[in-house]
Amino acid sequence: MTDTAPSARGPEEPLPRRGFVLLAALTLLWGVNWPMLKIALNELPVLTFRGTCLFFAGLIIIALHRAIGRSVAVPRRQWRPLLITGFFNITVWHLATGFGLVYTTSGRASIIAYTMPIWTVPIGYAVLGERPGWRRMSALALGSAGLGVLIATDAQTLGGAPLGPLLVLCGAIGWACGTVALKRTDWQVSMWVLVGWQCLICGLPIFIAAAVVDAKTVQFPSLWPLVSVIYNIFAPFVICYYLYYEIVRIFPTGVATVGTLGIPMIGLFSGALVLGEPLGWSEFTALGLVVAALAVPVMTRPESFARSG
Repeated sequence: MTDTAPSARGPEEPLPRRGFVLLAALTLLWGVNWPMLKIALNELPVLTFRGTCLFFAGLIIIALHRAIGRSVAVPRRQWRPLLITGFFNITVWHLATGFGLVYTTSGRASIIAYTMPIWTVPIGYAVLGERPGWRRMSALALGSAGLGVLIATDAQTLGGAPLGPLLVLCGAIGWACGTVALKRTDWQVSMWVLVGWQCLICGLPIFIAAAVVDAKTVQFPSLWPLVSVIYNIFAPFVICYYLYYEIVRIFPTGVATVGTLGIPMIGLFSGALVLGEPLGWSEFTALGLVVAALAVPVMTRPESFARSG
């Protein structure tokens, strides 16, 4: 795949300023998306919102790829792994996080959602036989502690059972399963094509369910929920996937990974700013633990920050 190929750069050449601009844009767009999701779901049913966004995002991605003259064909032998990874990364992720956001704040959801790399540790061991070292085990412990804080305090903060955090957790674990499945395949298509087809095909059950369940009750959204729908079609999928793969291409792994740690921070504080969501010791404690969990495996490896020669 050419989308994520590292650029040839001499060891003496500084990291490009363009990469930091793209990283800042990615962090902002993905972080702000969490309160945007909440705004849309205040008026639109989960199935309608998710199904609409996935269908049009997939359609636009495939159309753009064709417009620039690239093939969107998928080898026959890779359709099965495409559907498996898409089931976890698209169907499970969008349903679980969508319904989870109905029952919890967008800030808490953003923190829990970004525990997804942590859950690849036990799943990778079970499926791929990857033995976790002390770095991954430390990350798992820190992330679990942060998650425990949010689940334990969610009922006290919102006055109900911690259903929202548990649903978002299911989405994060589903994404981790999809990531492990993704690693098992030597893909012969670009990730953009992969994402486009997954949105179209694996989002189809959600779109059909919305047509059956929501058809008689759904109403055309007001201004800001409509803006949120448009934002979700273009920003998280079309724009952010391009930014992410460009960042991975430009930067060493460590810089790219640590740079994205700001996403749950943006999600937490933008939810408080835009929606007036409460911020207390539990949110800050969980955020610190989860960010530490994501940073430890990379920050303790100096080679992760080495530029490709």
